[in-house]
Amino acid sequence: MDRWGDALSPLQVLDINADQMTLPFPSMTFVLDALKHLRLFGLAVLGLDYIRAPNLTVLRLCDNFQTQCSATRLFDFLEATPALEEVSIHIDSTVVDDVSPPNRTVTLLHARSILLSISHVPQFASHLVCPSSTSVRLVDVLPDSVADGIFPSSLHRLLGQYSVGAVDRVVMRVSDRVEHKECSLQLHSPSDTNFQITYATEHFAETLPEDVDREWNFPVLFDQAVSALLSLPLGNVISFSIDIEPPSDSVPHSTEIAERFVEMFKKCPKLHEVVLDNYLPHCFSAFSQDRTPPIQVLIIKHPEGGSWEELAEHVTEAARIRHSRGVPLKRIEIITSSEGNPRIERLESWVQEVKYTVEPSQGAGRNPWF
Repeated sequence: MDRWGDALSPLQVLDINADQMTLPFPSMTFVLDALKHLRLFGLAVLGLDYIRAPNLTVLRLCDNFQTQCSATRLFDFLEATPALEEVSIHIDSTVVDDVSPPNRTVTLLHARSILLSISHVPQFASHLVCPSSTSVRLVDVLPDSVADGIFPSSLHRLLGQYSVGAVDRVVMRVSDRVEHKECSLQLHSPSDTNFQITYATEHFAETLPEDVDREWNFPVLFDQAVSALLSLPLGNVISFSIDIEPPSDSVPHSTEIAERFVEMFKKCPKLHEVVLDNYLPHCFSAFSQDRTPPIQVLIIKHPEGGSWEELAEHVTEAARIRHSRGVPLKRIEIITSSEGNPRIERLESWVQEVKYTVEPSQGAGRNPWF
């Protein structure tokens, strides 16, 4: 090892930002036994080939350039760093022509947090086995088109590799807000494992290639999210949180949305609580059908500026029908940002407990990456 390598050898933290069209490493390999935390930003990601850090615990890669970064080389590095506990990879590259090397998996026994944002991320992630992970987030920022689907067909197998089998809480989010557009599923298990798949467009708009479909097709993405959930074993789910906000010009018929919710709820025979994180009138008929599981708790977040009268009508009707069919709601909680909303008349007649909570509006924008 030359003098530069000798200087690097005792470092525990290495942070290199290379935003010029040059590589920060010569063509030789440095073995850094003491290195615990490695962050490579920009073209420095390409220097990964020249570092071996067997005791590394934290890896952060972030490259905003259209560089040629090989998935096989990333696998090689991960395989050579068995002590990794936290992995964060964000590469804006259309690279990954070798993203699915046959019959290869990389096991990270100690990894507890995995965050991946690269092209073809589901295929890349399917080669990683992380039995100790408590947080897995996959952000697919470069799909070929919306119509191709954001969720891998092998989602069930992918979840099995991450040991997220006993899902007990589901969060489904499909939004078309001005501040941010995303479609995501979050699956939680009793062991506090959090598995999330997100497709985000707005946050990465500047990095998307010109031929990528930037149009937001709510019906297609909503259908993909539902289909992905229906492919999973959800028999132990007790809580289902829904946050969808379709654009006004592309909303499917209200009965279609409700029917898809009924399909999902049927897969959850133990479902106890449903949270409507964004009040949507299209879904309320789902709570009035015979096929809906005996949900006992309904929590509704009423958006600022929404129609209180419309909300009261839908909630009262759903509660009345469930009461008449012998599957009454035990508790309804309505969360609003205004103290001026009155109590909903007659609702207490159909529900054991009605609660009104005032919370300040926190805005809809979400940051999908940092």
